[in-house]
Amino acid sequence: MSKIVTVKMPDIGEGVVEGQVIEWLKKPGEAVKQDEPVVVLMTDKATVELPSPCPGVLHKQYYKAGETAYLDQPLYDINADELAQTRAQASPATRKLAKDLSIDIQDIEGTGKEGRVTKEDVLKSGGTSSEMPLIGIRQLMAQSMAESKQNIPHFSYFEQVDATRLIQLRRSFQQEAAKQEIHVTYMPFIIKALSLSLTQFPIVNSSLDIEKKSVVFHKNHNIGIAITTERGLIVPVLKEVQNQNLEQVIKAYEELKNRALSSKLVPQDMQEGTISVSNFGVLGGGGLWATPIILHPQVAILAVARIQKQPTVRNGNVVTRDILNLSWSFDHRIIDGDTAAKFSHHFSTILQNPSVLI
Repeated sequence: MSKIVTVKMPDIGEGVVEGQVIEWLKKPGEAVKQDEPVVVLMTDKATVELPSPCPGVLHKQYYKAGETAYLDQPLYDINADELAQTRAQASPATRKLAKDLSIDIQDIEGTGKEGRVTKEDVLKSGGTSSEMPLIGIRQLMAQSMAESKQNIPHFSYFEQVDATRLIQLRRSFQQEAAKQEIHVTYMPFIIKALSLSLTQFPIVNSSLDIEKKSVVFHKNHNIGIAITTERGLIVPVLKEVQNQNLEQVIKAYEELKNRALSSKLVPQDMQEGTISVSNFGVLGGGGLWATPIILHPQVAILAVARIQKQPTVRNGNVVTRDILNLSWSFDHRIIDGDTAAKFSHHFSTILQNPSVLI
């Protein structure tokens, strides 16, 4: 006789009584090892992977992705005596494709060698269209972006920066940082330059309080950095940058980025941002400009492209230089064109002469 073990939502702590099911890491019929993660829950405190208390085969899921699970209520059943079904043979890339298309690879008849499921098999089984549930981080981002575009009149401003000296400064930090296993990107330099610019233009580090009909100036430079993760785009916040030197910013950014990519952020990491930066240059390709959407209630956001060699005029001659393209979006209710241009020019001057960052 089969032994069915019902696993309930555990007490995660900090008063958490419910959580949204973000993803099932196991499907019915799949083998589960003891302490192996089975389901991902997102609460108002954190996103956590919940492990199985015993080995067996996943028998039943009580919730679909996107639904809310509650404390001490059943999450799933484990058949502790049943053996796992034969798993479909497929490469990791093929399994990921099936997962992205919300297709159960176990239901696909493989046409490859020895019945192996191929990418073509997955695509054929998906029909003419597929769906991806809008849940978790993607759902929150969709709501935030809609609110921003609905309420904030965006004003865009573009500028180019000669990044020659910035490249040299970064190289001077890379060798020492490598000894500490720190990968130095351009982002910490941009973050520090942004903080120095906010000191001169505090209006850009503000927010609008509609009810009180006032502008709130923020003392701290809490800079949000857009990071693409497996579960969607998130914007963790590097706090109080104005109190950190460049080396501290480099280390703090590396630590924050690593926690974001390993799903170890806590809710406080996503809160209290006063301005944001999006680096679409890391996505590759030759994109030059963007029109980023401001994160409400902030009043500005910066999108930076990849540094590329571009023709430019120097002393009447056309030469090739390493150019960084900057794309700003400002809340036009608070920041007019003159302020935006002066702020961007001040920021660009720092990046072109980055010795002031040290």
